[in-house]
Amino acid sequence: MTKPPFWDLDESAGFVSVVAKDGLTYKVLDKGTKQDQQDAADVLARVRKDINTLLIYMYRNPDLWYSKPIAWGVFHTFDIHVPCWNQNINSSDEINRYSLQMGKLFNYQETPINEYGIIGLNKPKKIISMDIEYNGKQIEYELAEKRSIFLTIRDKRNWKVLDYPQILDLALHELTHTTCNDVRWKEDNHLPPYYSYNRLIKKFARDCGVLS
Repeated sequence: MTKPPFWDLDESAGFVSVVAKDGLTYKVLDKGTKQDQQDAADVLARVRKDINTLLIYMYRNPDLWYSKPIAWGVFHTFDIHVPCWNQNINSSDEINRYSLQMGKLFNYQETPINEYGIIGLNKPKKIISMDIEYNGKQIEYELAEKRSIFLTIRDKRNWKVLDYPQILDLALHELTHTTCNDVRWKEDNHLPPYYSYNRLIKKFARDCGVLS
């Protein structure tokens, strides 16, 4: 089955909105029991907290990445996931509060049921083009200004939540696509520097206790 161009999965049909334990609302599949749906929303809230915790750690420790090729991608990731990063944020709750005030709360939701075998997705929602100078030449560069991350949360055989380490690993995988600023579908969307960036992000996640 050919994957859809531009990651064009339906992200509105077949979902219900559920308030999770962090007080935020998440879209989860309208499948399973109400408790199954609540469990899925609570897992998305946990993912948000862990990603926020990781990004706070990276923000507080620029010596770990500032001199590496990943640096531009880290700043881009801050802009997308932590739009308040220059406010000297100290907790995940602060990120959520500031982001809500700015109207830029990052969207995490359950992956739509699809026929393409896609289990996770980092979807650019707003792409702009700009002219930049690269190696002495003017080139057109595309930049995603907004994204959503979709994660497989539940086993579709019984709609129970999967093991959390599996879900978090998928979330870090998708986060890396933000760092790489991947904006168009490619047959192999994990070309260099994807895996080197993913290894660094996982290392930072282990260092701050998010990933075991």
